[in-house]
Amino acid sequence: MDEVAAEAKVSRATVSRVLSDSAGVQEETRRRVLGAINRLGYVPNLMAQSLATRSSPVVGLLLRNPRKPVYGLLHGEVQDRADEVGLELITVVPSSSPGVRNERRALHKLLGLRVGGLLIATGVSRTEDLAQFLGVVPVVAVGRPECHDEIHGISYDEPAHGRMIAEAVLAHGHRRVCVIAPAESVSVSESQRAEAMITTLAEAGARPERLPVVRSAPRDGCVEAVELVRRREVSCVCLPSDERALAFLAAAERAGLVVPHDVSVTGVDGITAGLDLVGLATIRLPVATVAEQAVRLMAEQVHGAGAPVEHHAHRGTFLPGRSLAAPPQHAEP
Repeated sequence: MDEVAAEAKVSRATVSRVLSDSAGVQEETRRRVLGAINRLGYVPNLMAQSLATRSSPVVGLLLRNPRKPVYGLLHGEVQDRADEVGLELITVVPSSSPGVRNERRALHKLLGLRVGGLLIATGVSRTEDLAQFLGVVPVVAVGRPECHDEIHGISYDEPAHGRMIAEAVLAHGHRRVCVIAPAESVSVSESQRAEAMITTLAEAGARPERLPVVRSAPRDGCVEAVELVRRREVSCVCLPSDERALAFLAAAERAGLVVPHDVSVTGVDGITAGLDLVGLATIRLPVATVAEQAVRLMAEQVHGAGAPVEHHAHRGTFLPGRSLAAPPQHAEP
């Protein structure tokens, strides 16, 4: 800043006022300072500013695998909303190996950067790992279920999504249904969707076949599900994400099965490009709504307005597709 001040022939305080966009700086002086900044390649140290002011517009986003379309879209929406409300966003992605340990390490990295708030958009970070930092920074869970009374939670209504899929499957006449059911350690969201599917199907008198999986690999459970279809034990396979549904469609094609002639298939996400070409019946998650509300809550806390703790679960939209049809004629009622 001293070099910028000398180059622009102004005081250091004037440079500070220009950088903070304060009033009371003449336009010609502002142009000289900005010109000096450009010539010298000066970049303000946001972390140093936050230490000096004891507040920070820099917010950390802990984001799960952005290779997955739903997380990639969420990242873009959060970034856009942060720009609109004057927050600087730093994103850290845990290593691709799943597990709480990697997410905790990424969380500590963000806190080490002295961010002024945490947006948590991952599927397996435990609430107790987040709660210990509440005295340091505000925390908002984004797109993941959260019920802690001091952590804002803006999520998708996953139990409702599971029920919506099960009701659509039942409405098409299916009674023998395979459900791929990931453990909570794999994904809390996928686990909740699957459990709601199974419960809704069972309550309606159907016979859900649970296929538990304990890894995040999309193809897990697909071979077993294909075998159930080939033995005519199920007429529909429900998967808790579109990524898993696409993996099953590929496995079914390799096995010579035709969708929906031999088996109906459903997913959840509705984000992946080209799903309309595949014709997958799925749920489209309200990503933009969740991102906007989560960033608004964070901005209120970072800018000092404060806000009562809120928990909201937003319901998506069912997208009918040709992958869901009536059971094959050979299927039992």
